[in-house]
Amino acid sequence: MTHEVRWVLLFTDGMAMTYPAEVYADEQRAAFEAERWAAILAAERRVPIFRPFPGRWEVGDVWIRLVEAPVPDDVRDLWVGTHWTHHGYPEPEAALFANEEEARAWAVEQPLRGTLVETEEDLWSFSAVFRLGDDEEHSHVQRAKVVY
Repeated sequence: MTHEVRWVLLFTDGMAMTYPAEVYADEQRAAFEAERWAAILAAERRVPIFRPFPGRWEVGDVWIRLVEAPVPDDVRDLWVGTHWTHHGYPEPEAALFANEEEARAWAVEQPLRGTLVETEEDLWSFSAVFRLGDDEEHSHVQRAKVVY
């Protein structure tokens, strides 16, 4: 049973996570940190910040997204998962997992019609690529940086 929500900052470049996801208890704090990240990346890359709508910052190829996600019970080691469909780069949702086993299982179970063709893992993350006909879908989970 899930009782609380958290705010997740996702940093993506296409279908790849470029920086570790950050999890916040407070939406305003998370939005402030997203602005800070956007300013730092914009200065470093010498590019403008685009804010196409609330909860999204585009800094060159890096997109920062602020996503609400429910917190699972009995969290031992919080992980964040995202999934990109073959339709393009939708605004990914963030799924939170209580431990590494749940996160890994979720990553390799997506999507139901697809064929798992590739996995990659290390101590901090797990990725899976699925083939759906001529298309690919990607799942990625990583240990969360939890900031309260």
